[in-house]
Amino acid sequence: MYLETKRQIFPRFYFISNDDLLEILGQSRNPEAVQPHLKKCFDNIKSLKTHKIGVGNKTEAQGMSSTDGEYVEFGHPVLLEGPVEMLITSSQMQWTADVTKALAQTKERGDKKALKSLKKKQISMLNKFSEAIRGNLTKIQRLKIVALVTIEVHARDVIEKLIKSGVSDVTAFEWLMQLRVYWDKDIDDCVVRQTNTQFQYGYEYLGNSGRLVITPLTDRCYMTLTTALHLHRGGSPKGPAGTGKTETVKDLGKALGDYVIVVNCSEGLDYKSMGRMFSGLAQTGAWGCFDEFNRINIEVLSVVAQQILSILSALAAGSQRFVFEGREINLIWSCGIFITMNPGYAGRTELPDNLKSMFRPISMVVPDSGYIAEITLFGEGFSNTRVLAKKVQTLYSLAVQQLSKQDHYDFGLRALVSVLRYAGRKKRANPNMPDEEVLIISMRDMNLAKLTSVDLPLFNSIVSDLFPGVDPPAIDYGKFKQAIDAELKAAGLQNIFFTTQKIIQLFETKNSRHSTMIVGKTGSGKTVTWRILQATMGRMKKQGDAQFSCENVKDYPINPKALSLGELYGEFDLNTNEWTDGVLSSVMRLTCADEKVDQKWILFDGPVDTLWIESMNSVMDDNKILTLINGERIGMPDQVPLFEVEDLPWRHLLLSAGVAWCTRLQ
Repeated sequence: MYLETKRQIFPRFYFISNDDLLEILGQSRNPEAVQPHLKKCFDNIKSLKTHKIGVGNKTEAQGMSSTDGEYVEFGHPVLLEGPVEMLITSSQMQWTADVTKALAQTKERGDKKALKSLKKKQISMLNKFSEAIRGNLTKIQRLKIVALVTIEVHARDVIEKLIKSGVSDVTAFEWLMQLRVYWDKDIDDCVVRQTNTQFQYGYEYLGNSGRLVITPLTDRCYMTLTTALHLHRGGSPKGPAGTGKTETVKDLGKALGDYVIVVNCSEGLDYKSMGRMFSGLAQTGAWGCFDEFNRINIEVLSVVAQQILSILSALAAGSQRFVFEGREINLIWSCGIFITMNPGYAGRTELPDNLKSMFRPISMVVPDSGYIAEITLFGEGFSNTRVLAKKVQTLYSLAVQQLSKQDHYDFGLRALVSVLRYAGRKKRANPNMPDEEVLIISMRDMNLAKLTSVDLPLFNSIVSDLFPGVDPPAIDYGKFKQAIDAELKAAGLQNIFFTTQKIIQLFETKNSRHSTMIVGKTGSGKTVTWRILQATMGRMKKQGDAQFSCENVKDYPINPKALSLGELYGEFDLNTNEWTDGVLSSVMRLTCADEKVDQKWILFDGPVDTLWIESMNSVMDDNKILTLINGERIGMPDQVPLFEVEDLPWRHLLLSAGVAWCTRLQ
């Protein structure tokens, strides 16, 4: 009851575990001790800059830092006792005003000159951004400009669409269907409108976390979600893994300035855990995005349906306070509940009809890969992006059609976007290298490691056909190979070409993806590959080599199949309501608390199946957060999950991971 009263005072405490809350309350007079928990309550605040003032030695906050290194100075220091969003939102507001003015002029004059001149202005601005991206920018400046480019490219495309459709009125549906930002003078506040809906901007600090490429599918999804919120309903994007369901919900939250909490659902969630999250969402006005919602047990879903109904009914009634699970709590109107589902996978539950009726379904099956590739390349500073994007998309579609069917192959949207982002990093490291050569090197680095010996020549021939006459220089791994050779000798192993090649491929795969799966039969050299790479990186660090930026590596091996789900992730005792920590949650908390620059590899050595790895989805994708059933959310920015497995019978499990293939034939 004591913790409940504290959570009602500051509802964001609903999103952290009891242990974390007790630690915060126990050290509330020491702001530095509370800093590690800020990321669990706010989307992108890592720490506050504080200092002591006055005779009483009081603490004052001068600004806040994000996880990506951006620092925001407060206009007025905040006494602790007793924003990049501005750029994007103001540019969207200016664009809305410009288009509205151009449409009014078009209606008066009866021609399209106003819209065409606005399109020229937009293209000129994008060209300047493109030049800036190619320049010498800091990491934070680059992130800001890439986010701006993503939004401004969509703005250009909307103007183009309005011209083609012959729109000449601000009441035309082609204009009203867009997400538009205004400054409402009547309420003196920023508002966002779409079709017949209107939302006040939420002013949540989100940092430089990037924006989603907006395609026609994204626009339709936005329209369905905003209409659902307007009608006091939830949203339910459905589709295969890797089609952008969760990211679309998160990006709409960014556009409206709201805090979006992503929860990876599992069979272990009970109605009490869900109730606490819903209570927090209602009292903070935040959005909850519940991934893999249909993994929750059917008996729990029946109670969850009543919990959601009570919140949505209170929103529809316009209540400021309502009774939730026997307690009267506050209700903030901006609260939103969204669920995403992968239909047809093992271990899924059919939602009850009373629950289905509360959510508006959106089908997200085939994303526009070509358009996404083009905008991603533009944001990474490439020229002639339309042609290059077409070639990359063609390569991946031909790979699906012509290469052999392997469980560990993935040539979908996530793999495509990953290779383009990796190409952007390569281009910045080699600014004088031609764009096509950078792309070829990136595609080889990202794909050769997972190809079988039969498919390798076929893949190389497809690349040669798409990029005729382009022969990129080979990367010099001289010092790296010498270090590998020394470590193999130290381990009493023979140095053969394929071993060295596989270690280098694992190194490049690990650098390009957040998590990596080493796939191969027993005795194919999986363990040797990662152990020698670990030792090689340590040797390169000692030598002070700057070319490969190696760090010392600490490994944490876990056999997931030797543990039950409760022993792996932690579990509640239903009788005493006491939480018992799991092996993985304990290891992740330990590695996150370690602030050394060393790399930490969490190694899962054992068969992969849906029973235990589904709960790792949010760790392996862009969220990089482990959600536990006690409400705790452990962020994982730098740790690298490695999976050493024999095969991958469920292909959707590897959509967020890089793959290195080992075979005894070599």
